[in-house]
Amino acid sequence: MDNGVRIGNTKNIQFNWLVIVLLLPLTFGVCIWKQFNGLYGQEPHDLFRYMQSVFGFLLGGTSPISQSSPVLYPLIGSIFSVVIPDLYSLQFVSLIAAGVCYISFCKLLNALYPEGTQRQRYAFLVLFLSPFFFRSSLVALPDMLSMAFMVWSLLEFYKWQKNNSSQSMIISVCMAILAIQTRYSVAILLIPILPMIWKTAKMRFSLFLITVFAILMSFTPTIFLKGQDSFDFILHPWIENWSILNLFKNSFTIGADISQYTLPNILYALSVVLHPGFCIIGLVFIIFSLRSGIFLPKLWLICLAIFLIFIAGFPTQELRLLMPAFPIVLLALYPAYELLIFQFKTRNSRVLIYIFAITIQLALSFKVIYPIYNYQQEELIIANALKKLPSSTLNTFAIDGALRTYDVPHEIVNMWGTTFPLYNNRDLILFNPSRFTTLYKESEPVKIFNQLQQQKKLVRIAIYPNGWELYRAK
Repeated sequence: MDNGVRIGNTKNIQFNWLVIVLLLPLTFGVCIWKQFNGLYGQEPHDLFRYMQSVFGFLLGGTSPISQSSPVLYPLIGSIFSVVIPDLYSLQFVSLIAAGVCYISFCKLLNALYPEGTQRQRYAFLVLFLSPFFFRSSLVALPDMLSMAFMVWSLLEFYKWQKNNSSQSMIISVCMAILAIQTRYSVAILLIPILPMIWKTAKMRFSLFLITVFAILMSFTPTIFLKGQDSFDFILHPWIENWSILNLFKNSFTIGADISQYTLPNILYALSVVLHPGFCIIGLVFIIFSLRSGIFLPKLWLICLAIFLIFIAGFPTQELRLLMPAFPIVLLALYPAYELLIFQFKTRNSRVLIYIFAITIQLALSFKVIYPIYNYQQEELIIANALKKLPSSTLNTFAIDGALRTYDVPHEIVNMWGTTFPLYNNRDLILFNPSRFTTLYKESEPVKIFNQLQQQKKLVRIAIYPNGWELYRAK
């Protein structure tokens, strides 16, 4: 007990740390063994190159390349790259963040429900073994780091509410600022800490000045690396095309990009509790919560609703955008879990059900991560094959980020920024006809490729995994 805030008994704390100390290093070792670095698709590779430019800048080089997304994740990755191979440093940050998020979640769960008897089992099963949590801990994306800072901030805020600790208040504010510098949208979920700052300002001016200093120090990475470009994120197409009407739509057009989904965005936002990648029995939890009740502070629930509406207003349906809301949803559903588990009257039946649930979660986690692993291995295989060819101009898209990451020695041209005709004799074209003619059938690169084929100006010289083909222009 800490001045009225129970953070769990010694046995529970030891179990939490045992999970982190044993499983996370083991997982990282397996990733290195299987050459899986979490880099797949354009965004992780963009973050990786930005991390490299930040590392060079910290060593006295030129200013880092322009980056519209938050800078804290690649900055921390660049620091870890001193001791971790740079290809794995971003993934290492995600794994460490997963440990911090899990420990903070467990402590916050214990503080909110001090009389609960299933807290650690619940946290391990529905958070740590959640397929999307597992995926976020392995990929080179900032989602897990933002969640770790956010949950830590809410933990310290809740402790401050109970004991008015100046230390908890300062830590909560600093973690909140760091979370926002990792993913801007979490600012909505951290609105509950604002009254704490206001109350502090009225009670002790000296402490308020210390808090202001802590805020400025926490914003240092963004100010240092981005300066006057700190607010360029508002120019992102998703922000510019945000609309409350998008909640009721399931198809969107941004420039030449057309997206079509099955459900409207307002139902997509509920995926954070209904999608099996988040919580396989979320619907059951909702039903039982009608009997058990929800005991989270009302302001937390209001901010959760605002956050989901905000995300649903984007002209897209990207499930990982919902990740910051997931820990808060799980905190709200814990009473339902406890009510559900005691529907099984004997301890043996509860143990069997729990083991069965763990098995299902593990199976789903591997199912979720396998396509990403396969995607990353595809990029690595193609990059290694291209390194063996004589240098020339290589035209491609969707994989150009990976080719630059793996130092393919060609002049790489992204076909999205080109127009027909642009090819010289002997230029290389790396294309995936089966994939791109379906996903990007109206895009300029597909039109260029089809026109070259119709004019019989392409000679296929190699076939790579999953439909990739290499052509030479003639």
